[in-house]
Amino acid sequence: MQIVSSKFDGKLNILVNNTGMVIRKQTQDYTSEEYSAIMATNFESAYHFCQLAHPLLKASGFGCIIMISSISGLVSVGAGSVYEVSKGIIL
Repeated sequence: MQIVSSKFDGKLNILVNNTGMVIRKQTQDYTSEEYSAIMATNFESAYHFCQLAHPLLKASGFGCIIMISSISGLVSVGAGSVYEVSKGIIL
């Protein structure tokens, strides 16, 4: 964020979180490592990036955060239950 801050005079007008990782499996077949990797990529990274960007967004006076999710966060489309949950969290 220091590089971003220096490039944009300590202000950020918009943050777009658009990340995703999917492993298609039956729910009971996910390992704890796969579950953790999907949740870390799809939810936790967006959450922490918002935390890091907050001071710069606030400094702009009108910062905006856009969270890109997936239709899978609303209805099952066979992408894998952990992916679907991780996308539903950020809706």
